Amino acid sequence: MTEDHSDLPTVVLVDALSTGALLARRAQHRYRVVHVRSRSELPATFSASLPTELFAEDLTYPDRADDVLRRLGELEPVAVIAASEFGVEAADEIAAKLGLRGNDPALSHARRDKFHMMEAVAGAGLRTVRQRRGSTAEALLQWRREAGIGRTVIKPLDSAGSDDVFISSTEAEIRAAVRAIIGKTNLMLRTNEAALAQEYLVGDEYIVNSVSRDGRHWFTDAWISRKVTVRDRRIYDYEDLLSPDEPRFTEIRRYVTGVLDALGIANGPAHTELIYTADGPVLLETGARLSGLANPQALDRGTGVNQVDLTMDCFLGDGRALAAQPPVYARRQPERCVNLIAHRRTPLPAHTLRLALQQLPAFESVRFRIADQAMTTPTVDLNSSPGVVFLVHEDAAEIERSYRSLRRLEHQLL
Repeated sequence: MTEDHSDLPTVVLVDALSTGALLARRAQHRYRVVHVRSRSELPATFSASLPTELFAEDLTYPDRADDVLRRLGELEPVAVIAASEFGVEAADEIAAKLGLRGNDPALSHARRDKFHMMEAVAGAGLRTVRQRRGSTAEALLQWRREAGIGRTVIKPLDSAGSDDVFISSTEAEIRAAVRAIIGKTNLMLRTNEAALAQEYLVGDEYIVNSVSRDGRHWFTDAWISRKVTVRDRRIYDYEDLLSPDEPRFTEIRRYVTGVLDALGIANGPAHTELIYTADGPVLLETGARLSGLANPQALDRGTGVNQVDLTMDCFLGDGRALAAQPPVYARRQPERCVNLIAHRRTPLPAHTLRLALQQLPAFESVRFRIADQAMTTPTVDLNSSPGVVFLVHEDAAEIERSYRSLRRLEHQLL
């Protein structure tokens, strides 16, 4: 545990995993950081990212909700923040019970369950994907035939990070995907009792990150995603920071604003993924939490603002920094976020790889998802990517050259 900060105001972070740890590091010197776990157990991959040394207290909410709420009431926290996807529902509930800023728990299910998410967005009159949930392959196949849908996405209702997302073209593939999903414990440590079938959307994929306060939304960064086929799987290759001057940006921003309103994301960060189809933007999903791309130092270079600091301002700074910001960021420099691809099982040579990356002119930083010398597995999705590299440079051509050098290094070392 951290040193005694009992004289400081208390901030509660729920599941400070992955980039959520950045919130703890930002808060550690000015606040007493109390951590709440929304689950009795968390996946080992994510638990390793918990900055437990910064927590004054580390409480477990399930089966102890009354005790935890009583303790938090004694501490009189000034804010409760969902620090990762895991913590969205618990943070909504705790904030509401303590009378603190947050999002309406009545819509928590729509912020986590992808089926209900689409239903809420469609109910607001926005364009959404055709979908059906079901506990058997036959039920989903019957809907697919009746709807006249070809390529179909099959995935869990409430997982994350491209966990068990299958793109299926045949009935046999759909049956296999449903078999793989139903009954499995997903990344959120919940048992998949049903699967979600959606029509496959054709178009460019975009990521839009934002921070909201009292129903007003600020857009901190947006990216266009590129994918590559590796071992017959489509995986994330890289994301390029989007200029707000891009022709599609205004329409995308308007659409995402509607999505945030439909899902009741009135306070805090959000991470939205969408496809820009021939008919315009269509939602893939929105998470009421920090982006997995959150990297304050890199984003400050690229845009002058970052989602982490503005989230802190939303909950802890009276919104002054947000109010001083325009509703849309400005791109100062081109930026690329590259997902590392492991090509074989090998101990992660983190130190060697970092030294090699530092020789690239556009290199800004690298964040590994696993520990140095931990065994990599061939990358098949976002969760099996061993890390992410940020490239920032005033010359977009230099970013491209550094990217190509990075991929050559990767083949040598991973």
